[in-house]
Amino acid sequence: MTTPGTGRALSRLVGAACVRPAITVGLALALAAASIWYSVSALYLNTSELALLPPNAAYIQRSVQYDREFREVDALVIAVEAPSVAEGKAYAERLAQELRARRVPLRRVTYRADPGLLDGHALLYLSTEQLIDLRGKLFDHEAFVQSFAARPTLDAFIQGVAGEIAAEFASRFLDLGLDDARSGPDLRFVSDLVSQLSSRLANPAPYRSLWDSAISLGRGDEASEGYFLSEDERLLFVLAEPRSEAGSFTDNARAIEGTRGAIAALRPEYPRVRVGVTGRPALSNDEMTRAFSDSQVATVVALVLTLAVLLAAFRQVAKPLLMLLVLAISLCWSIGVATAVVGHLSLFSVMFVSIVIGIGIDYGIYYLFRYEEERSRGREVADAIAVAAVRGGPGMLAGALTAAGTFYVLTLTEFRGLQELGFIAGSAILCAWLAMMTVFPALLLLWERSRGPHAAVPVARAGGLQPARSPLLTWLGARKGPLVVVAALLTLLSFWGSWTIRFDYNLLHLQAKETESVQWERRILEGGRSSFAAFSRAVSLEELQRTDAMFRRLRAVARVDSALALLPADQEEKLQIVSRFPPFLTQVKVRGEMPVHLERLLAALGTLRRRLELGASEAPPGEAKLELRRASEETANLIGALRRQDDRASERALAALQHDVYLDFTRGLERLRRNLAPRKIGPGDLPADFRRQFVSEQGGFLLHVYPAVDIWDRAGAQRFAGELRTVDPDVTGPAIITFETVRLMERSYREATLYAIVLVSVVAFVMLRRVRETALALLPLGLGLAWTGGLMGLLGLDVTMGNVFGLPLILGGAAEYGLNIVLSFVNDGEQGSPLLARSTNGAVLTSGLTTIAGFGSLLVASHRGIFGLGLLLTIGTVTTLVASLIVLPTLLLSGPGRRACASRARPRGPRPCPP
Repeated sequence: MTTPGTGRALSRLVGAACVRPAITVGLALALAAASIWYSVSALYLNTSELALLPPNAAYIQRSVQYDREFREVDALVIAVEAPSVAEGKAYAERLAQELRARRVPLRRVTYRADPGLLDGHALLYLSTEQLIDLRGKLFDHEAFVQSFAARPTLDAFIQGVAGEIAAEFASRFLDLGLDDARSGPDLRFVSDLVSQLSSRLANPAPYRSLWDSAISLGRGDEASEGYFLSEDERLLFVLAEPRSEAGSFTDNARAIEGTRGAIAALRPEYPRVRVGVTGRPALSNDEMTRAFSDSQVATVVALVLTLAVLLAAFRQVAKPLLMLLVLAISLCWSIGVATAVVGHLSLFSVMFVSIVIGIGIDYGIYYLFRYEEERSRGREVADAIAVAAVRGGPGMLAGALTAAGTFYVLTLTEFRGLQELGFIAGSAILCAWLAMMTVFPALLLLWERSRGPHAAVPVARAGGLQPARSPLLTWLGARKGPLVVVAALLTLLSFWGSWTIRFDYNLLHLQAKETESVQWERRILEGGRSSFAAFSRAVSLEELQRTDAMFRRLRAVARVDSALALLPADQEEKLQIVSRFPPFLTQVKVRGEMPVHLERLLAALGTLRRRLELGASEAPPGEAKLELRRASEETANLIGALRRQDDRASERALAALQHDVYLDFTRGLERLRRNLAPRKIGPGDLPADFRRQFVSEQGGFLLHVYPAVDIWDRAGAQRFAGELRTVDPDVTGPAIITFETVRLMERSYREATLYAIVLVSVVAFVMLRRVRETALALLPLGLGLAWTGGLMGLLGLDVTMGNVFGLPLILGGAAEYGLNIVLSFVNDGEQGSPLLARSTNGAVLTSGLTTIAGFGSLLVASHRGIFGLGLLLTIGTVTTLVASLIVLPTLLLSGPGRRACASRARPRGPRPCPP
């Protein structure tokens, strides 16, 4: 074995550090201060999801390209949920004003496409079928339109309707859902007309357009065009492009918080409107901010718990505090290393301090336990420091190599987030080990010297240096059989419980439940869409049309947004149809408003009622006959109400309705006239904000493809990405990047776990050079993983993308405990001391508890990914610690182990193995 040589080399390292202990400590502190100064000036928090992924991947390069070429690719999504669409529109306009007034760092705020584009071209946005239908209506109802224009009164309008019914044109004119398989007109229009007349006699009522079906351009409210609404119009979306601040800890934080501040300020003004900020920038910022906040709290908790464990274990204050000081120095070094090599922290690496506190303190614990044991045997300070390095150093080195190695293997994966975490945490562990092997012995020497010569040299026990027996070994030795049986049964039960573990791939489940961006992303998902889209690019308008059509045919696609939303299709054909619209539209003149003439109105209603009665009498039995009779009765009731009411009161009440009908007619006619000479619309005619989003200066066209499946579910995301890649193999965008992130993380975790197992096995064999001892040293690793899986299954805990990379870390801890115990078993036996010195038991237990304190501190996190990681690591550490302290010593004390010990110890003296 090479362990004695390793021990002597470590003893020389400790000796060099203790030659001038004050200089050693001074240099360590100076280096720590320089590291902190450098990190404060250069280290930043990288919130970009792209920074976690391979930069050479095609979908990453495309995303970076699109981000440069198009604007609002990564915009904030402000979802507005109002009682009505009108109130939502008013709120969006008011919010835009408030954001500008507060000077929130946003490049632009968009909530609608420029409606001015429709002016003069609105007919081109109707379908070819709608245009043909509208042209037919205008020809059919030319006489009616011209007669109303000559005398724009209610009686003329009703007389015209009666005439249309008589001429059997009503069904086509009314266009109210007539089914070709059904005979007779749909009289909902007549019922609405009579209803509005009746309601105006009773009290003022809102006007509903009576002309939409005749001369509308598709919607009666032209001002409503262009707003970004969900399919069910339940949500209105405002897009805000944040102005990122390079060098800030969270580059979009000011824009996001400023936006939320504006929303909060408007809450008293719009108490019924609910608003939230989401989208990829908000989700990333919220997650990073929460993770950073949680990591700060966890760091403090880890330090407090670690100190408490050390005070309880050593029953003194000074030396545990010195140990924590050394750990703090090593953490400063590691932060400097991270700044110099990586330059930033990410969502993954930001939690390394909390993790390393529990692991890095282990090496000081092993050293101090061995030092105290050697002192208790009667050694002087210098000798105890040297012997502690010789006998405890190899185990400390083995633990550091395995723990750091299980982090360093993460650098072999493709996922950059894990690569950075692996390098930073692995380097931090090596820094902790180096500090505990140099700075800590120097501080111990300085501390012992400060206490005076009498305290520095204890009185040796009678008989020379005496071994310290372990009560635990005696207890275990008497119960070897039952303990092995219990361990085997627990392992079998764990394998059974592990079958129930579920893998949750949903990244939204990792964030804190109350996170605003997560809540609103789910609310948008409930509406059948997501704020996360996929992006594709076309190089020509023809390719854009072809690609758009192909995407729309996919079942996993809900909607496709592109420049085609404002670039009408089939423009040449539509221009031909519009050119053949009836010429009377430009020639007809509308007379000015006239007063209500009650007698003429009654006469027109009488004519309408007779036409309805005639239709009812001639219609065959069925629904049409009943509708005609019902409409006739409603008209008769209206005539009766008009005759009973005072004439002047009726005229005043109906004057407002006649005015509304007049304005409706003139405005609709004017809209038609403004759009009778459209020209072809090209990409250059699009509104500037819209063009920046979908048309690049290089002439490229961007498509936003929204999923019809839940992309936060693995199956849905896989289906969405797979179908899209049949159209564009290089499709990218937040939805694709999120899918690739999950897929890459999953593969990286599997690789990291395999690498970690290989690494700790190799390190254990190199340190022990014996197959049996290597297998025993790795036993806690296997048992710990098995028991952890069983506990997770029994407790119903899911494996998530946030906690699964804890598996390699559990392996490192388990290997460290096993190696230290087996090395103590071997080395102390070779030195003639009893197997498993009491210091080893105490050191393993204490280091396990401090590791649990470090990992358990993550349980204070509200970020569920960090909480889940802390829970898994805590369970794994507890199980591996139990296996290391109870099962492993029991097997070491079995027959082969004792015979090996005896054979090794006999040449050095008659000291027997413990009973």
